[in-house]
This record gives sequence, C-alpha cells and structure tokens, in this order.
Amino acid sequence: MATRLKNKYGPVIALVLLVHLSALALLATADVIRHREYLDKDYYFRNPSFHQELAEVVHLAIMVHFKEKNDPYLIETEEAGTKTPEQIRETFAADLREKEAEIAERYAADIMEAERSGNHAEAGRLAQARDQELARVKQELQQQMDEQIKSWEAARDRAYEQAKNALAAQGDTIKYYIKDRNTGKVYTNHSSDLNIIRDLQKKAAYSIHFPLASPKNWSIQQANEFFLTNNLEGYFIIPQAASGYSRFQDDYTYALGIRERLLNECILLVVSVIAAVGLFVYLRKRSPWDFPLVDRCASLLRRVPLDARVATVLAVGLVTLSWVRDESFFYFPIGLKHVTTLSFTAACIAYLGLNASEAWRLINDHTLLRQQWESSLYRKFRTLLAESFANRPVFFKASLIFVLTIGLGTGMGFVLTSLYYGSKRLFLMGASCTLLCLLFVLPYILSRVALLNNILRGADEMAAGNLDSLIAERGKGNLAHLARCLNNIKLGLRHALESQMKSERLKTELISNVSHDLKTPLTSIINYVNLLKRPDLSPEEVSSYIDVLERKTHRLKVLIDDLFEASKMASGSVELHMERVNVAALLNQALAEFNDAITESSLTFRVQTEKPHIHALADGKKTWRVFENLITNVLKYTLPHTRVYISLTEQENSVVLTMKNISAYEIDFDPDELFERFKRGDQSRHTEGSGLGLAIAKSIMELQGGRLAIELDGDLFKVIVEFQKA
Repeated sequence: MATRLKNKYGPVIALVLLVHLSALALLATADVIRHREYLDKDYYFRNPSFHQELAEVVHLAIMVHFKEKNDPYLIETEEAGTKTPEQIRETFAADLREKEAEIAERYAADIMEAERSGNHAEAGRLAQARDQELARVKQELQQQMDEQIKSWEAARDRAYEQAKNALAAQGDTIKYYIKDRNTGKVYTNHSSDLNIIRDLQKKAAYSIHFPLASPKNWSIQQANEFFLTNNLEGYFIIPQAASGYSRFQDDYTYALGIRERLLNECILLVVSVIAAVGLFVYLRKRSPWDFPLVDRCASLLRRVPLDARVATVLAVGLVTLSWVRDESFFYFPIGLKHVTTLSFTAACIAYLGLNASEAWRLINDHTLLRQQWESSLYRKFRTLLAESFANRPVFFKASLIFVLTIGLGTGMGFVLTSLYYGSKRLFLMGASCTLLCLLFVLPYILSRVALLNNILRGADEMAAGNLDSLIAERGKGNLAHLARCLNNIKLGLRHALESQMKSERLKTELISNVSHDLKTPLTSIINYVNLLKRPDLSPEEVSSYIDVLERKTHRLKVLIDDLFEASKMASGSVELHMERVNVAALLNQALAEFNDAITESSLTFRVQTEKPHIHALADGKKTWRVFENLITNVLKYTLPHTRVYISLTEQENSVVLTMKNISAYEIDFDPDELFERFKRGDQSRHTEGSGLGLAIAKSIMELQGGRLAIELDGDLFKVIVEFQKA
C-alpha cells in the first residue's frame, strides 16, 4: 500500500520540491547579487558613508584644535552665515562709497548755485549739512558691520563649543593624533607618543594617515587639503574594540554579519541547485502520465494565443525578477511572510517552467507552431485591421467619431475642473470644446442611428418574407449604400422567387406534356395490338393495323430520340466539330430538302441572302439540324395562305439569319417559354410536333457560341439566329 502511494504521489512531490528549491535558489542568488559588496571583509571601510562619517570626525578635530587660524572652512556654519568678517568689511566699504557718492551728488548742485550767486554763507551751511549726513550714515553702517561681525563671532564660538562637545562624545570610538610640523605641537585624544600611536595603528580595525597622496572621497579630500596647506600630519585610528558604544564598530560588526549571512546563502544556493538538478533528472525519467495536473494546465495554456502567452511570460519574468530583487527573505525569525514569499516565487517559476516546456514543444513541432501563430492575437488584429482598412471612409469616420468623443469628454473635464478652481479661461476652453463636439458629433450620430434603425426594420421585413417594402435611401454614406444593396437584394430575391415559381410551373407542364406525348402513341400501339389478337380479322385489316402500328412506333421513336438529344444538349455532353461553314449554301440545301413539303403547303416562302457565300464558324451537321427544326416549326405553326420571310445577312462580327411568319395559334405566354422542352405554340397538342425542336436548336446555337432568340409582335413570329463570323 505504501509503495503504491509512493509511486503515485512521488513524481508530484518531486515536482513541488523542484519548484520550491528553484525559488529558494533564485531568492538566494538575488540576495547575494544585491549585497555582493559585503562579501569583501573590508567593504565597510571603503563605503562612501563610512568615509563621510570619518570626514565629520576629522572636521570636528580640525575645528576644535585649529579654530584660531580663522580658516573660512573651519568657522563657516549655517548659523553664522556664509560671509566672513573680511567679506563683511568689504561690503561695508562698498556700501559707504555708494552712500557718499549719493549724498555728495545730492548737495553738489545746491552748493554750486550758492557759490555762483555769491552766497558763501549758504554754501558753507550746505557743506556742513552734507558732512553731518555723511558722518551719520557712516556711523550707522559701522554699527551694522560691528553687529554682523559680533553675530558671526558668537555663532563661531557656538559652533566651536558644539564641535568640541561632539568630538569629546566620540570617546574610544576613534583615536586621533595631529602634529603641527611647523611648531611641533601635538593634538591628540590618546597619546602624544608617536610610537604608541603607530603600535595602535598596527592593531586597529581601520586607520588613515594624513596627508594622503590621492584621496577619492570629496570630504576626505577637503580635510586632506587643510593638512597640506597648514603642514600638518595626522593619524585617525578605529580600534578593534572599544570600552563603550562605538558607532563605527557597531556598523562594522553589522557589515560582517551580512557577509556571514551571504556565505551561508552561497552554501544554501549550491545545495539547492544540486538537489534541483537531481530532482529534474528523476522527473525526466518519469512518464508524462504521472503528471495529469501538469497536462491539464498545459492544455489550458495552449488555449491562450501565442503572442499573449509571450507577453505574459515577459511580464511574469519581470515581476519575478523585481520581486526577488527587492524582497528580503533571509532573516529571522521565520514567519508567515517567508512562506508567502517562497510560495509566490515558486508559483512564478512553475508558470515560467510550464511555458518553457511548451516553447520547447513548439520548437520541435513546426506545424503546431505555425497553427498557434495563425491563431495569435497579432494575426487576428492584423486581419481585423486589414478588414477595417478595406473600407477606408468607414474607418476614418469611426476614428473621427472616436477622437471627437474623446474631445467631448476632455471638454467636460475642463468644465468641471474650471468650476472647481474657478478658472474662467479653462471654463471657456472646455465649454467651446464641448459645444463644438455636440454640434458636429451628436447630429451625425443621431442621423446614422435613425438610418440604421430603418435598415434593421427593412431587414426584419425581408426576413419575414415581405419583399415589397423598400428601405429609405437617404444621403450618400455607407449606410445609404447598404440600404441600396438591401433593396437590390430584395429585388433579386423577388425576381429569383418569381423565376423559381415559373420554373416549378414549367416543370409541372413538362411532366404533363411528356406524359401526354408519350402516352398518346403508346395507347394507340396497345389498342391496335389488342385488335390484332382477334381471330376473325381479314388480311386487309391486319395490314391496315400494322401500318398504324408502324406509324405510332416511329412517332414514339422520334419523341424518345428528340428527348434524348435535348437532354444531351442541355448537359453540354455533345462533341462539336467547329469549322468554316458556308451558311448560305447550307440554308439553300435545307430549303431544297423541304421543297416538297413547302410546295404541298399553302405557304409562300420569300428567301433573301446578301451573297451566295456567307461563312460562319459552326458545326455543319448541328447547324443543319437547327435549320431543319426551324423550317419544320414554320411549316407546322404558320397560318395557312400567308408568307414566310427568310433573310441571311452578314454583319461586322456575326452572321444573322431571320425567319418571320404569322403564327396560326395565339401565343398568350412568354415567348421564352417556347424554348422549354415539350412546349408548343399549339397548347391543345393536336399537332405532330414533339415540342423539343426550338429547345434543341437553342442549345446547339449556345454550344457553338451563337444565339437564338424569339420576338413577337402580335401574331408576327420572328426567329433570330446569330452565328460567329468566320
């Protein structure tokens, strides 16, 4: 039992472990890459933030011990301002010169006027007033300058005290030793003995010796310039251990902790990769039937269009990379967030792995790849776009309506925004845009909707079978064109319906006529056969009955032969031998064959040919059959004691034969129906004709590329036969 469960769920468990181990390896890789600088044991001491903090300590030491040098770098603070006492005095001198020039210019004109007029007392008084004002302005500016210098010195002293307290607060965090090479004076918080300092430097976690040859950090470079300028030498040392709290050592310990964690993650990464590879090899040996859930997921995935699948893979890949890059996973204590982070990453990897498997399948099966590409969104959009551009006016109108609709929304947004902020200009812009869109878009849309409703009502009428109603065709747009097309479809349907009804009627008549024409001689044959069975018949009666049977069987044979030939003509299964034929000679020959019948009839034939040799491209035997059928019809259905006119003319591209006669029967139906099989002008069907002559003749002419038509003018019956000119 346990073995069976193991065989059943083993592959599934291995697959789940593979996905989660891959997620764990990915998280470990991302964390190692993100903090790769910490793998270097001394990375903390090369960190710009460390150099910034170190530069602050160096700056404090310089401020505390070298304030009396009045270096602007030392005494500039935010509280004191950016101007030094020298700059304050220069500003005072410039302001004083400007005031003196202004006052002197103001009094100069009055003093010169007084001296010119000889009023020396007034000139002296004005000069005295000028000097008094100058003295007063100078005293005021001097007082302002003294106050600014005192304020600067007070701020400097406060900054010094703050720096002194901050330097003292460093305690054992950092040891410094600064020596003035000019005076030999030493400034230190540890020992004045340089040897002790150097021994401390050897055991220190970090140390720096000023001046430096080429400092890289800007803050360190600024302090280094001070050491070079003032001929100073200095050591700043961070001990391995401090008696109290040390910010540097605490940060250094934190950096070492990150390094130790990264080393453990590297070990975890290697173990995860090895285990994942082993599981992958194990799963490769399993049958696909062991993973029904994977197969169902793959079948669902195949329903997604190929390009949408690619876009989803890119999106999930970017989300996964962004997730693992920014997510903190390796910390304690382990909680629910670790589970959710690992599960989410595993789910993303499972989805990407499933897509990778499908991609490999498509690479190996080009037919499937082509099928899925044909059903992609790109192909569908391309087809849709091509169909949209097939009628560009419709596309541009729809695009214009879309743009104007956006403009309507934008205008209304401007109006609402202007009402909120009280902006008249924005209100005018929004109102103008909205009004413009309403004036153009709304009437157009309403008119199109009204026309569309009319078209829909007309389509409903058409679907209901009402082919008499017409759709109003307003305007010249595409909807009006659609209305015209629907109206044309209605007319076509009505015409097709009428033609179908006519065809059904003719089929019914055809069946009736065929039955009648075949039944008549067959009935006679049966009756005379029964008569011949009588024993009391005389030889003369037998001979008479046999003559009748011979005529009736011949009649039946003619009907069957004509019907068979008409069927062959209609199906096109007739072999023609097209050649250059003298139609005039062929017509004369046909008339000569019927000379006895014409002579016995009461008809008078008038034949006219333009010339004795008129050639056409035709089959001679089949054309003879056409002439035979037409002359036979003339003899059968022409009113007695009338004339028959036959003319043969040669035109530019054709040869035309025309036969005119007066019909003995009233033709009160469509003359085209005479071309139908078994249709006769004698609807009582008393004549001997089969009703197939004109149908056969018309089929022959059409197969030869010619034409046979009938025209009626009252009782005047006119047949027009047109041949291709040879």
